[in-house]
Amino acid sequence: MSNNQRQHSAPSPAPHKPAKAKTERRGFGTWFIRNGALLIVAGVLISKVPGLNQSYQWLWEGYLKSNLEAIKQYPDLSTDEKMAMKLGADYQYLAYLRDNTPKDAVIYWPSAGDFRSAPDSTQQNPFNGKLNDKLTAVRVLYPRRVVTENEYGKTSWSKKLTYIGIVNGHNTDKVHYPVPPQYTIGVLPVNAPQNMKQP
Repeated sequence: MSNNQRQHSAPSPAPHKPAKAKTERRGFGTWFIRNGALLIVAGVLISKVPGLNQSYQWLWEGYLKSNLEAIKQYPDLSTDEKMAMKLGADYQYLAYLRDNTPKDAVIYWPSAGDFRSAPDSTQQNPFNGKLNDKLTAVRVLYPRRVVTENEYGKTSWSKKLTYIGIVNGHNTDKVHYPVPPQYTIGVLPVNAPQNMKQP
């Protein structure tokens, strides 16, 4: 037999396959204990941490509980009535503007200073000044357009004003006709309507 024949006839060694690693399966007991411990830790955190945080205390005590009590006490109130009960004269004024202006109105929204100043020193201010931002006004008054003091005279919508919000006697100078001094809260058209009597 020649060397060539010996080389071809000699069996080549089989490639070595790596041994499979044995995976250890955890039993039900281990899974149950681990998840039970995590559940206990989560329960302790949920029950203790909110009591230490003032924001959670306000949310639970001052907001959720009082709202739930009001809902139970007055189940037949409309959304507007509930909002007015919770937010006071500020919300009532927004609802008044919404109900007394057309949907295509462009309304001048009084400033924070207008809401916070009393008409004179003898009268008590009915507003708390918490709803004087534009976003709140837009949410209630939509689809009406809202123009704020910062936008007045600067934006294209401020040149299209149709109504002026009057709060604590402020902004009567923005209408094109005389307004009686006793008119302190309401909404007036920019231009005098045909049937409006002049003072």
